[in-house]
Amino acid sequence: MASIYPSDRLKAILETIASSLGYQIRLLPLGRERRPKPADDEIMVPLPDFGLQAEILAPPDRLDSISNLIRNLAAEIRHQEQESLSLTEEIVERYQQLAILFEMSERLGQARDYGARARAVLQTALESADASGGCLLLNGQELTLYFLKTETDEERQHLLNLAQKTNQSGQTSVDEHRHIALPLLVSHRGQVGSLALGPRNRGQYRSGDLKILSTLGAYAALLIDSDRLYRDLENMFFGTVRSLVEAIDAKDPRTRGHSERVRQFSLLIAQGLGIEVAEVKRLELAALLHDVGKIGLPDTILNNRGDLSPEQWSLVKQHPQMGVAIMAPVSHVQDILPAIGEHHERFDGQGYPAGKAGREIALFARIIAVADAFDAMTMERTYRTTFTREQALEEVARNAGTQFDPEMARLFCQRMASSV
Repeated sequence: MASIYPSDRLKAILETIASSLGYQIRLLPLGRERRPKPADDEIMVPLPDFGLQAEILAPPDRLDSISNLIRNLAAEIRHQEQESLSLTEEIVERYQQLAILFEMSERLGQARDYGARARAVLQTALESADASGGCLLLNGQELTLYFLKTETDEERQHLLNLAQKTNQSGQTSVDEHRHIALPLLVSHRGQVGSLALGPRNRGQYRSGDLKILSTLGAYAALLIDSDRLYRDLENMFFGTVRSLVEAIDAKDPRTRGHSERVRQFSLLIAQGLGIEVAEVKRLELAALLHDVGKIGLPDTILNNRGDLSPEQWSLVKQHPQMGVAIMAPVSHVQDILPAIGEHHERFDGQGYPAGKAGREIALFARIIAVADAFDAMTMERTYRTTFTREQALEEVARNAGTQFDPEMARLFCQRMASSV
């Protein structure tokens, strides 16, 4: 059955065009019976991708051109909806990868020795793929083996054989018994081992499973290469966060790169405050994730080109709380949740969602509030004037003490002026 795409945008655009071009249009459910013999000034245009048909009333000599216009417009909107769906699927996939990496990070934090860390990797792989058992083979001066949930000698031997084969070939493989194996690779050292998993408890391995396991395998390889574990894990973690954030930003082309710019602007204030390096890293993470709650907003709101309705604006104002709810299960980010949830609070207490004021608002939130507002003012918008850099800085300075923490606003304007 063909996909039926949301029709709200199409309806609104067709009605606007009809009004401006001086013809009449009625949008009816697809398949509704028409009159036996339409009039000369009437034509029915089927729009099956949206489950509609358009009844057009116009001068006979304009019917063909109007019909072609409607068909072309419907095709363009269908293409945009397909792209939006693809971006949404990418966000879900990135979020799944991020959740698995968070889970493994938590387990690694509790592991006290090398063996415990290796078993944590294997346990996370089994749970992420819903596999019936697994084998982790690690290279070194001698091979080291770890097994989990392998109840028979035959299954253990089959997993071992598959892990050894992959360890030699360096190629991912899925055998006829629905086992899967992948190499563990580190860019500067090559292959450091292999991971083999038994059949899934339900169904077969899919391409999505392979992508997630490949991400996990990359982390596992870095774990084994312990000399660079911490730095590389941190870089990969930030890279995955950036991928998630970029996918969110891409849902509205006008905001592409917004979160990265907010991170950069936040760093300027942090430098002025003299924040310690470790805390700066936490601020960067908070700035990148400040709008993660927009995952929960409909595309019709994110892509809106005009004023939002009261109901839509009410939903937008929930995105800080949505962001906190999304990230709350992740122990690694507990300290930055206030920054995510409070970055739209105002220094004078007139912000949202809680109406906090002054130093009740978390420091990171007060920093991000300035950076976020400045970038929003300088981004192109069809429904308002875009501020120049100078105008936006004047606006930040003018709102110091009301919308913004005056110290954060002063440092930002000062650092921006010196960076010209």
